[in-house]
Amino acid sequence: MNLKILENLENDIVNIAKKLGFDIEYIEFVKENIGNVFRVVLDKENGTVSIDDCEVVSRALEEVVDKKIDVEYVLEVSSPGVERQLKNIKLYKKYEGKDIFVKMYKKQEYGKEFEANLQKVNLEDEIVTLLISGVSYDINLKDIASAHTVYNFSEALKENSDNVNINELKKF
Repeated sequence: MNLKILENLENDIVNIAKKLGFDIEYIEFVKENIGNVFRVVLDKENGTVSIDDCEVVSRALEEVVDKKIDVEYVLEVSSPGVERQLKNIKLYKKYEGKDIFVKMYKKQEYGKEFEANLQKVNLEDEIVTLLISGVSYDINLKDIASAHTVYNFSEALKENSDNVNINELKKF
């Protein structure tokens, strides 16, 4: 897809989502086993994104997206989930101070896959400072294959121990 078209479409999507009370975590157009997927991942400042929220946003986006994409595709609108994918430098900045799981393209002195604390984000140079086993490393975003936030289920259970329904936990 033409980069200019994707940029214009992204602006339209962000505006529609904002009017409906949502933020966009990221947008991507990818080729998968089922074909082309145009994925929009939502978030909202207060609360969680429900299936009904995704349906409302999907219906609001359908016509706009159809006008700009001239190949066959599937429109997928979803919540970011418990562990958030860090797809761009803005998301790294948003989750600064959080624990993340990182996969590198190549093995480094600190490993190829590891958990770290995201200490600092340099937006201009696209460099993140990660605390790995007590040592800080500056890592260029280009060297990271993928990363996501780490949800601490143990801490969540401790905080809500009086309200835990074991049947709800089986969903995870």
